[in-house]
Amino acid sequence: MKIRGKKMKIAITGKGGVGKTTISSTLACILSENHDVFAIDADPDMNLASSLGIREKK
Repeated sequence: MKIRGKKMKIAITGKGGVGKTTISSTLACILSENHDVFAIDADPDMNLASSLGIREKK
């Protein structure tokens, strides 16, 4: 998929317990070495964000 000339890779799954957070955070870290990465955490528990070191503002 391309938006504004940028290639995008998107992975979405709704099934629980299949390692989505682990795969997403690992993939984001690896890709960020050579690319801009925008990871969206739609989980109310913020597991992806916390695994990347992002904390909720209080």
